[in-house]
Order: sequence, then C-alpha cells, then structure tokens
Amino acid sequence: MKRTSYPRPVSRSLKVAAVVSIATAGLIFAAVHHGRTLRANQALRELPGTARAVLRIDIRALEGTAAAKALVDAFVAEEQLSEIEAICGLDPLAALSEATVWVRGPEDQPFQSIGLMLRGRTADAATLAECHRLLVETRGGSIVRLEGPAGPVLASRDRRSAIALLDEQTVVTGSVRTVAEVLAVRGGTAPALIERPRIATVWPRVAAGASVAAVFDPPEHWKSALERVAKLGHEASAMQGLQSIALSIESGSAQTVNVYIDVADAELAAQDATLIRAWAAAPPDSVEPPWAHVLQSARVQVRERTIAVTLDVSSLSETR
Repeated sequence: MKRTSYPRPVSRSLKVAAVVSIATAGLIFAAVHHGRTLRANQALRELPGTARAVLRIDIRALEGTAAAKALVDAFVAEEQLSEIEAICGLDPLAALSEATVWVRGPEDQPFQSIGLMLRGRTADAATLAECHRLLVETRGGSIVRLEGPAGPVLASRDRRSAIALLDEQTVVTGSVRTVAEVLAVRGGTAPALIERPRIATVWPRVAAGASVAAVFDPPEHWKSALERVAKLGHEASAMQGLQSIALSIESGSAQTVNVYIDVADAELAAQDATLIRAWAAAPPDSVEPPWAHVLQSARVQVRERTIAVTLDVSSLSETR
C-alpha cells in the first residue's frame, strides 16, 4: 500500500523567527526613514521664518549624482568657484559637505536678501570665516566685529556682508540682518522656518534622501505673476491656483530631476498638468537649448493636488 506523504508542519520556533525577522526589518526601515526625515527637517529648525525659498545641496553626494552635478554646474558660475580657490586656497566642492541657500524678506519684498549656511568637510568654521575676510578685503573692504544680543558677528564696514560661526564646522553668511536672524533662531528669540506651515509640509517630501532639494513658497502677488508667465497664448495658465513649487534630486540619480507643483485643488492640478504637457510637446520660442530639450523630456503625473514633473537633465552636461 502506497504511503501518502504530507508536508511537514512548520515548527512554532520557525514561525516566531519569521515574524521577528519581518518585524525587525520593518523597524529598521522605519528608523532609517525617521532619521532621514529628522535630518531633512534640521534645516527648517535652523533657518528663520522669514525665508520664502530654500535650496539645500549635499555636496558630498554631487560626485555620485550626475543629475545634481549637471544642474549645479548650469547655475553656479565656474568663475566664482575659481575666485574662491584663488583667494582662499580652498576648492569649495572639496572643502564643504553641505550648502543651504535661502531668500528672506517680508510679504511685499520676499527677495530682500540672501543667506548662506555652509558646513565644512575638509575646512572648519574658522577657515571659512578667514576666507570670508579675504574675499571682503580683496574687494577693498575690511572686517569689524559686532556684538549683538544673540552673539558676535564679523561684518564688512558697509554691513552688506557678514558671517558668524555656529559651531566648529558651520558658518552662516549674508547681510548683518540675515545673519542676526539665524543667531536669534538658535537662541530661541525668533521663529524658525519650520513654523511656516506650507514649507514645513512640503520640505520633508523633497529633502529626505536628496542630494539637492528646494522649495519656494511665493507670496500672493508672486503667485498671480507666475500664473501670467505660465500662460499658453490665450489659454488658461499652466500654474493656475499655484501654492508652492519644490524640486528634488535623489542621491545617486543619473539624469532625472523631480519638480512638484502644489495647487489649490485636484481639479486645477489636472487642468494645469494638461497645459504643462502641451508646453513640453512644443516649448515656447523663448526657451532655448539645452533647456528646451529638458522641457521636452517632461513626464507629468497628477497626485491629488500635486503635479509631479520628472525631467531629464543629462543634456545640460552635454553642452559644457
């Protein structure tokens, strides 16, 4: 008589081991995601609530992120980097680990001034402050020390350029007022950017795990101006109902940049996305190569009230 064989039951210990393994993997993933979000939000805790736009660059990740390097090369003049290297003896891309730029100002003057926070890699904060002094003196100025309620600031005599050391590796530079605001945030006497709801909502989505991240929270009169600029002839604007614009380049990305446009509601998002696709299919004459090629590469998706546009920026590096 043929004996029927049945699968052996899985032992209780193996079941427990499997559950523990899955749970452990889930906890590790959650811890990594939480850590990346905390690091991403750190910038919002350090910057002043007057910031309207923020751009953070993880300089360490540029070498392995071709898309980020192409975009940075397109906007950062090589002459500026060469000047810093010649005067200070520093290669900025090797000396720094991170750079954060923001624009600040009231509702009627949102781009009143620009701030820059730099974290050193091979250069410490004192070296970066010395570089600032050399640059000011090369332009015919001189440095004075100002004692403020939130801490000392080193500034040019005309007060247009200032710098302060935040820790052993980090400096903040900009106008005297811009630097003083950051010191006040650190001292708890001024609101931080994380208290601006729209930026605080969008930033973690674009900054976690990114080599380059940016967000722009335009004032009301800028929104209407951007809507007019984004019109296609007599058609509606491709940015109708605009709330914010953000950008993200994932670390390691070879060629793609993600742009996120948040609008007032899902219906407007679908309408605007259709017009953006029309722009991509036939870029306006005012958009010249290689940017026309970048626009033509656009892949557009709609997620509720967010328009996600993926762009191929590889053509930027081909033109250099």
